[in-house]
Amino acid sequence: MLEEPKEPLCGVDEEMYIPARAEEYFSSRHSRIEFISFEHRVASLAWLRSKIEKGIDLELSELRAIRATGTHRVKGWEAESDEALDESVFMLDSDIRQISAGVIIVAAVAALESLMNQMLDQPGDDDLHRAGLTRKARELATRWSDAVDAAVLEEDVVWLRERRNSFAHRLIDDVDIQWRGSVPDWDFDGATADEALVRVGEIASMLEEGWEQALLSAGR
Repeated sequence: MLEEPKEPLCGVDEEMYIPARAEEYFSSRHSRIEFISFEHRVASLAWLRSKIEKGIDLELSELRAIRATGTHRVKGWEAESDEALDESVFMLDSDIRQISAGVIIVAAVAALESLMNQMLDQPGDDDLHRAGLTRKARELATRWSDAVDAAVLEEDVVWLRERRNSFAHRLIDDVDIQWRGSVPDWDFDGATADEALVRVGEIASMLEEGWEQALLSAGR
């Protein structure tokens, strides 16, 4: 007998379930533990990105409303009160928004590299575990050429690597001036963080197919 369709949970917003946050970016097709763990990391980062963006927007809205009413002003210190509030608004819409996006990008790339290390399980692969993202990706693309589109993989890896490195160097005040001049001034915001999750998901989907073929060939 066919089972009757289950009724949705009454009054429950599906967005409250954190694992579902990964579906927009990556959903494991073969349910191997390595990719389930990666999917959970993506879900966690997607949840975090959403909460941070909403939190920043809400805080900005509240501060701007306070600014308009003037209720923040301390008698005798009106100018200083305005300056302190305006500084908070500026930081939220610049440093805090940029730093949060950069953290998401760095964490997403770290999750991807961790996943790649689990795929690099052949004798002699220990050196690759200590190698960078690009070298890991190219090695796996070579091994699994039937499942991995090398051109798409390279494009995604370059995008992720450049923005991860750019964000890290932005946090170093004395970074070489010549290096700064050679790197585009990319935006770090919610949209950039979202694209990072899309790209790591695209790479993971290709890797999952290659890994599955390798495991099946090995009888696993």
